[in-house]
Amino acid sequence: MVRCVDIDSFKAQIGNLEPQETEIVISVIENFIEKAVTTTDQEKRTRELEAVVGAYLKVIEEAARKNPGSRFVVVEPILRPRLAWYDDLYENIKKSHKEIVRSMGVINVFGVDVICRASQSFEEDGIHLTKNSGFNFVEGTLEAAEAVFRASVVDLDEDEEENGAKKHGYSGLSVERRLDNLEAKIDERRWNDNLMFARTREELDTTTNKSKEDRIIMTGLTSSNPPPRDKAQRSQWIRQIVVDMIKSFKPDFDGKIGFVNQGKNNGKEIPMVEVKLGSIESAASIRKAFAEKRKEGDGKSLGRLYVANSVTLSTRVRIDVMKAIARKISKGSEAAHVAAFSSRPILHVKSIGSGDSNIRAFTFIDAIIRYGAVLVQADLDEAYRRAGSAFRGQLEQHFVVLHESGGHAKAGAGGSSSSGRGTGSGGSGGWARPGGSGESGKPASKFNPKRQREDESSKSAFKKSKN
Repeated sequence: MVRCVDIDSFKAQIGNLEPQETEIVISVIENFIEKAVTTTDQEKRTRELEAVVGAYLKVIEEAARKNPGSRFVVVEPILRPRLAWYDDLYENIKKSHKEIVRSMGVINVFGVDVICRASQSFEEDGIHLTKNSGFNFVEGTLEAAEAVFRASVVDLDEDEEENGAKKHGYSGLSVERRLDNLEAKIDERRWNDNLMFARTREELDTTTNKSKEDRIIMTGLTSSNPPPRDKAQRSQWIRQIVVDMIKSFKPDFDGKIGFVNQGKNNGKEIPMVEVKLGSIESAASIRKAFAEKRKEGDGKSLGRLYVANSVTLSTRVRIDVMKAIARKISKGSEAAHVAAFSSRPILHVKSIGSGDSNIRAFTFIDAIIRYGAVLVQADLDEAYRRAGSAFRGQLEQHFVVLHESGGHAKAGAGGSSSSGRGTGSGGSGGWARPGGSGESGKPASKFNPKRQREDESSKSAFKKSKN
């Protein structure tokens, strides 16, 4: 089931099907109708309806011609969305849908009507089917799809073997093809699981970050006085440094601090500190004052000092990945930036020359599904560096596009794990397998770039011991 909220993401999903993806069920036309038909004029509305239905089915037709070995089951529209004019035009929409499917001239696209009008009962929001209607809809869809997938397709243009069997028939798959299908299903399951885990962890981190919105993180603190040995005096010493540093860029700071948590000290500089302020507003005003001060002159007046919001490490890794996406897509007709100083980082994408009304916002997972295809190994170096070994064994489950080997497999719209192809948000997409070519044409690296120096030193030690 390909789930998309706009026609662009639908094109990306359907346009990147893998050869192993032979059974596709599509039921998303209602989403596009709701977004595309905006006029109140009846004649214009009819034209807009014809345009969106035609564009939707054109994408499917192109994918069907591109993937002749796949079968596409296209579910006819149902009575959603609940718009004032939709019911009156519903039968016309279905009629147009059927006519275009019939006129495609391809043998692997099948339109199916799975639920009658009288059986479509909706919840109060007018969007979601009730439990019984939803069950009937899904059951009808599955039955219709299974009938299509199991049926024999007769292609009169296809050559036959001497024994009368089809060379490329749907049944009688070779062992290699069956193994490929099994591998594809496993990869798809892995991709969907990683998406689910990553989305869940993003939600949990957002909740944690919201509980810390009255705190700030400070790094690059310095002092000309050495820290006292007494623990209580050392605590007071670091608090005073924090207050003095904040007042250096926000003179009206009242000096009220709840507590100061120190990170691990490497013996060379004052460690990172987490500072709890009196309120969320106070923490936000300090971050804002710091950002404004950094913009003055050459930005070096504050030295190495850096002030940020208090978020989890995994949130900062997500920000690195999203910034990499923003850099890659901010070329040509789009400009993008990441709203990092929030409990849930958001990728904002805007078409150049358009107004603010055309700004699209993506959470981390939505950004991966929509723009994962643009990333290559070099774009993720900072994310790998920040993640370090803290997420060992769970990199893909946290961040989807980061892999344990450090070798990035290029993602398609919808993406997958590095081991193969998968689908995003219920959709379809593709990834190059490890060892495939990236943008530069060089094979994807299979070792962790953060450990290269250690690997080289190990090789050198081995050679010496051998000598």
